[in-house]
Amino acid sequence: MIVKMFNLERDHEEIKKDLLRIFEGVMSDGEFILGKEVRALEEAFASYNKVRYAIGVSNGTDAIRIGGLALDLKAGDKFVTTPNTYVASAMALSIHGLIPIFCDIEYETYNMDPERLEEVLKKEEGVKLCIPVHLYGHPCRMDEIMNICNRYGVKIMEDACQAHGALYKDKKVGSFGDVAAFSFYPTKNLGCYGDGGIIVTNSEEAYRKAIMLRNYGQTDKHVHTIEGFNSRLDEIQAAFLRHKLDHLDHWNERRRHNAWFYRKELEDTPLTLPAEAPWARHVYHLYVVRSKERDSLRQHLSDNGISTLIHYPTPIHLQGAYAGLGYKEGSFARAEEAAKEIISLPMYPTLKQDEILHVCRCIGDFYGL
Repeated sequence: MIVKMFNLERDHEEIKKDLLRIFEGVMSDGEFILGKEVRALEEAFASYNKVRYAIGVSNGTDAIRIGGLALDLKAGDKFVTTPNTYVASAMALSIHGLIPIFCDIEYETYNMDPERLEEVLKKEEGVKLCIPVHLYGHPCRMDEIMNICNRYGVKIMEDACQAHGALYKDKKVGSFGDVAAFSFYPTKNLGCYGDGGIIVTNSEEAYRKAIMLRNYGQTDKHVHTIEGFNSRLDEIQAAFLRHKLDHLDHWNERRRHNAWFYRKELEDTPLTLPAEAPWARHVYHLYVVRSKERDSLRQHLSDNGISTLIHYPTPIHLQGAYAGLGYKEGSFARAEEAAKEIISLPMYPTLKQDEILHVCRCIGDFYGL
């Protein structure tokens, strides 16, 4: 049996006819850039997350970039995030001269550890922004993070690129920070057919600046008040996403059921399984386990037709791009230990029970169970 890491063809099959109809509608309208479909998606996504504003942009990296710059950050300012996330969480802003510093993680969720965050803010001067990453679809401990950041005068941008629809204490992630960034990369819980992203905020000031930044700094046609970017979400992607948004909660429930079934089948193995805090609604963008024999296990699964990935094999502070920051191996022990042991198993809404059973039986065989 072949089990793919993702199976977008199968995921999209049930809405294929709707997507073709939407495509024909957009083509007939002849409006492709910043038109009614983008506005409709922005309104729907803001409503879904119970925030005032949403701004569609070209991709998740630009959502982080423009979201941060909309908070009036400038070159030389410091921002803090975790080292065990995709490099875009840091690079989107460091490319503009902002300085990333890092905070180690919780063992259970792999998210930012609030206690370590407070230690960082006590030690580091000039930190203007905190970027907690809701990694793999599990919310960060936002009450504690917000309380700490408020005490130190630090703004918050949630990186919710892997957490569409996740809940922290019955409230959607993305609705806590000064701004939040989401990605619509095709494999995300809510993905488009190419690249796309969106920023959400309750701040009118951040909203107005982000609107300018995404479109060459314009306040009106040919009136460029600030320097900006060409970062516009396409009409056709917005139309697809607005339709898919209606299915998001259902697809997340399928992911949660798959995660439950994985746990049921794997609970007697030596693997460390994903945690879900009692105050959280995890949406399982990824199903990430830990194994001391990670590489051998991956090879065994591959030999049995099962695709896996590692999210992420090298923490950001050990990447060559950030060698100049002065971090070294051992700087963030939890993140580094996790990077050597984590393995992402197949996870998507249409993953079948017999496919999960095949994965779990192969893992059992590997451990001689």
